Amino acid sequence: MKRFNQWVAVKLTVLLSSMWLFWILVIALIVAAILDPPSTPYTIVMFVISAAFQAIALPVLALTSSLQGDRQERVTSDTHKMTIEELQLIKKQLEMTRKEMAMLNEVLKEKRK
Repeated sequence: MKRFNQWVAVKLTVLLSSMWLFWILVIALIVAAILDPPSTPYTIVMFVISAAFQAIALPVLALTSSLQGDRQERVTSDTHKMTIEELQLIKKQLEMTRKEMAMLNEVLKEKRK
């Protein structure tokens, strides 16, 4: 059941956050406003708040979230790349240090003789 619920959630997220839905809702809101225009300031405000914000904001917020996620993924990837480069540099330095230590140990052994 959990798998099915997750599948439904993913499909609904994709559908509700698509720009296709955004344009369909914009057209539906314009048609609704033309067919039955709000007549009082209260109904105009309620129409704008309930219809426009709720119907249009979801795809726009999802797009914004997606763009932010893409940006964060690039930052994370760049950070990972720099970290790996630094790690490789540190490994080379450690290897050089070990070689120097081995050489110094040899010199010390020779001096002790």
